[in-house]
Amino acid sequence: MPQPSVIIINGGSSAGKTSTCKAFQDLAPEPYFLLGIDLFWFSMPPKEIELQTCSDHYYKWIEETENGQSYFRIIPGLLLNDAMLARYKAMASYLDRGMNVIADEVFWSRDWLLESLYRFAPFRTYYIGMYCDDAEISRREIERGDRYCGWARGSQIYAHLDAQYDFKIDSTSKTPAQCAQLLLEYVAANPEPQAASLMRSMFLDIEETTV
Repeated sequence: MPQPSVIIINGGSSAGKTSTCKAFQDLAPEPYFLLGIDLFWFSMPPKEIELQTCSDHYYKWIEETENGQSYFRIIPGLLLNDAMLARYKAMASYLDRGMNVIADEVFWSRDWLLESLYRFAPFRTYYIGMYCDDAEISRREIERGDRYCGWARGSQIYAHLDAQYDFKIDSTSKTPAQCAQLLLEYVAANPEPQAASLMRSMFLDIEETTV
């Protein structure tokens, strides 16, 4: 069987990651299973998802300000951290069975990034960075109506801190279908992604510090 692929689309909330993943699923000539962060995030108890009722075991948040603009920083607690690390193992189980995986991602923690590098080492792994203009991502956040203002800005700041990418997509003026088409063309033209190897060389202790 051909080596399965995993495509990680990392970026801020409301950047269009999940919609792009779904559009890509319909465009791709091979089947891809969507196993993104939302699937696991929303498996938490409802009260732990809300900023006003979450407990430190799951996460805590800090409101920060930069250049007069406020944003949220999420600090994972032990339970959320364990859940997010475990999901990479779950995703790898699909890959072990020869199934392709695509996932929307927000790397709130470097540990999450390192664990993904560790778990996906045997597989063809694409790291895709999705960006969106601040004004547009804030507009989308308000339009959705289910996000706190500043969540998108904060997640976009922290998601990209340590990640290196095979390909970057600016979704500011593109539809999910257009973003998916760009991604499809890139994957088809680049069967040997390099970002994962680059990041493993940057974080030399990855195999010793992840389990």
